[in-house]
Amino acid sequence: MECYAQPPLQRDEWELLYDHSQLCEALVQEGAPVAKALFALRVEHLTSREGGSLPDETAIILLTSLNRSLYDYLLFQLGISFSRCCYDNRLHAHAGVGRSAGALQAAGDAILDAYAEELRQNHARHTHIERVCAYVQGHLTEELTLERVAREAYLSRCYICQIFKSLLGCTFGEYVKRERIQRARALLASTDKSIEEIAAACGFHSATYFATVFKNAMGMTPSAFRHSLRG
Repeated sequence: MECYAQPPLQRDEWELLYDHSQLCEALVQEGAPVAKALFALRVEHLTSREGGSLPDETAIILLTSLNRSLYDYLLFQLGISFSRCCYDNRLHAHAGVGRSAGALQAAGDAILDAYAEELRQNHARHTHIERVCAYVQGHLTEELTLERVAREAYLSRCYICQIFKSLLGCTFGEYVKRERIQRARALLASTDKSIEEIAAACGFHSATYFATVFKNAMGMTPSAFRHSLRG
């Protein structure tokens, strides 16, 4: 049986297989519809001389490189790691193997949609945590339980715990304590308020408890900290 080798790809076609930087920028700046339109042009160009489809290996390269390019772009340009999304998209990378341009487009669209949804959820999480943090900072003198803040922010306690751990790397309680210590340090450094007054201004129910928490965090008592600044 006589075999015919596939015609070699041209230089610009190699770039279409591997260089997806324009699509990545479009997804972030203009949204999924624009990125999909750019990918459609790419698929049309690559399949035009292959009878409307791509060989299995070429199709895998195209979709896998699209998936990895999106992951790397979001990681290095925005500092966001969507590793689970990248892993799950390996299924889409094989969905268009040996199929038509339409199947390749559908697989690429699925990859782009997956990252677009991750970006949307990430934006929502940041918006939510900013709202919670602003509420905490505005009510440090008061009792700040997770239940109260969840009620005020119209979010579930479980969700607040999740976004604090994933975005800030700490629990909600640790964040509140950190903000109170930070405010206490500022007041100790810039005012002559008594330790009792500062404790109350930072939401501690007693000066003794304030001193204990402060020493655990800073390695010295509030009085010693003030003295070290003025000494």
